[in-house]
Amino acid sequence: MELNVVAIGLRIHGEYAIQEILKADHVRLVAVMETEERWQVVADRYGVPFYRDYSLMLDEVDCNTAIVCLPNDLKTDAVIECLKRGKHVISDKPVSITEEELELLELQVAVSDAEFSVLLTERFNPLYVRAKEFIDQGAIGDFAGCIMMRPHESTAQREEPWMYENARNGGLIVDLMIHDIDLALWMSRGEVREVMARSLHTRFFADKPDYIDFAQALFVLEGGVTVHIEADWLTPRNTSWDCRMFVVGTDGTIEVLIKTGEVILCTHDRNHRNVMEEVQEHDSVCLDFVRRIRGEQPQVLSAADCIASARAVLLARRSSHSGQLESVR
Repeated sequence: MELNVVAIGLRIHGEYAIQEILKADHVRLVAVMETEERWQVVADRYGVPFYRDYSLMLDEVDCNTAIVCLPNDLKTDAVIECLKRGKHVISDKPVSITEEELELLELQVAVSDAEFSVLLTERFNPLYVRAKEFIDQGAIGDFAGCIMMRPHESTAQREEPWMYENARNGGLIVDLMIHDIDLALWMSRGEVREVMARSLHTRFFADKPDYIDFAQALFVLEGGVTVHIEADWLTPRNTSWDCRMFVVGTDGTIEVLIKTGEVILCTHDRNHRNVMEEVQEHDSVCLDFVRRIRGEQPQVLSAADCIASARAVLLARRSSHSGQLESVR
């Protein structure tokens, strides 16, 4: 099946998504849309038409697949429009920044024959893939809980100032924690039942008093499994992002250290050791999306997974605003 792909927006991960999806066979980029003229150079690089209006592009260009990487507050409408037109669509995260948006999206996904996915890239990070292999093998027993950290430097905001606006960005919890709760749900095979979250503005961004740059959340999954996530925009400039995951099981632990590229396994019979192996080639969320469109295996990330992760972080943000434990309705 030939896939003719259009890019609706190029913000943050837009060019990455194009590069990844073009690695699949019989896939070609046929047009690019952006609201700012500075992105014309990307269309020129690929030798495709450049549009300023995605509805016009969808009317005029022969395409069956779309990548959506617009500012966060514009993504849901674009994704829904693509699905209504029968276009397969993969969006950058977060795809929705309000619970109302997510509800509308979920309704459209349910009635559409087209495939929908989100750039939840960490499911395809070889370190997390390796950790999941051991968890699935039962190496650490039953999944009891985990602690996850996602520190980030605020580089993207300097390039995309709209990210400082909570009404456009959706906030730290929605934007960053989505990777970690998706990983936790994938590895534990659980569902979120309730969450307590807190967020704050530090003096790091003293000139932006409404900008949240630090947050923590405690998710409770079915069966009582707990997931604690910390995320922030406070990583010092020009340093590596020290993202971590520490999973506790009934028979051991497994830890992912992004900074050092290690997966540390500890069990009753053997002490802490690095079990990560060299990976020559690894999968990507875009290649997984192409396989899903074509009905090929393996399929790692489903539309339902994308909705579940989005719902979880929106629930956590609601808790951070209310100051109360919030449960799934």
